[in-house]
Amino acid sequence: MTQILHTSIDSLASELPAIRQALQKGLPAPVSGLCGFDGFIDTFIRLESPASMEAFGPKVTAAAGIATSFPVRHLGDKFGGNGPLFARALHDLNAGSIEVTYIGAVGDKEILPIFDEALSAKMKRVVTLADPAHSDCLEFTDGKIMLGDLSTCADITWERLLERMGENDLNAALETADFISAVNWGKLPHAGDIWLNLAKTLAALGREPKSVPFFMDLAEFEHRPEEDLTRLLDRLPEITEQCHTLLSFNLKEAWQMGAHLGKDLSGQKTPEAVAELAAFLHENIRTDRIIIHPNSGAACASDTGTVYVPGPFCKEPLISTGAGDNFGAGCLTAALLGLDDTATVLLGNCASGYFVRSGKTPDLKGLDHFLELWSGNNLPERL
Repeated sequence: MTQILHTSIDSLASELPAIRQALQKGLPAPVSGLCGFDGFIDTFIRLESPASMEAFGPKVTAAAGIATSFPVRHLGDKFGGNGPLFARALHDLNAGSIEVTYIGAVGDKEILPIFDEALSAKMKRVVTLADPAHSDCLEFTDGKIMLGDLSTCADITWERLLERMGENDLNAALETADFISAVNWGKLPHAGDIWLNLAKTLAALGREPKSVPFFMDLAEFEHRPEEDLTRLLDRLPEITEQCHTLLSFNLKEAWQMGAHLGKDLSGQKTPEAVAELAAFLHENIRTDRIIIHPNSGAACASDTGTVYVPGPFCKEPLISTGAGDNFGAGCLTAALLGLDDTATVLLGNCASGYFVRSGKTPDLKGLDHFLELWSGNNLPERL
């Protein structure tokens, strides 16, 4: 199986014209689909000193059994959860060409104001399943720590989805769906049931196999029991038989999954190691595409081989929460544009790279301009 490693944007020069042309043309026709299924209210706290996780960890360890304090800035509450962030990013990337139905924990009986303001104007429909979970997000220059109260996540079930959306409305949405995105499996104990039942419903409705891209992101799952991972992996073949599946991991999650399957590459961050891990996961997990996105680049493994592309490095990100969801929205957009593995992860990196520099999701024209700047070695730290 082939392996191609692109370690600089210059090595992609021959492929960029076709990718940029696809961005300039956009989606050939308006598309629609479903996103879900979580919802969080996030309280953001920026650490001032120490500003990095690398420096923060030893100070916490040194204070064990005593006490310590750190200066911070409270940045307020925002809507959150991988699903809402992903759905909004997907809309913004394809504004005017996409209709997104969001289904998730954005309020129990009705959508809460914070989600109403963030989503309603951008979504075709919002279906509420449960009250949101809550996270305190400690932001550093080199990452983040999420402290989550996940008590409402257990309320997100297939039965609740059918009850709140209605089986007829769900079937109508799936009969015409051009995509499904389902993220944050790690926090939702019943997400696997929902994923599998969506695929089964597509089959029962007579949808042609492989006609619907299904983007899946496990998110942080280290607290889930090993048997939960095994059960999910057992379900993926049936989902993949019906849908074109894209399973995405950040590097830490990919290390964890690799170790679960018998190949522990923990701590190895080189392009060669990331590509090797992507290929291993694809060999052992029944999906069409395996995607791994460390901060420095991204890899995609499929039946055609494995490719690694660089990332548009940002020394001091303006924001990090939401970067992975913008990456995923970029990948799914590439799939909807009919692009190959290389373009899929490259557009994911560009969407994420734009977001961490500006705090905003670009439209496709903005993504094209970003790629132009990057390939011309003129990419600034702020946009």
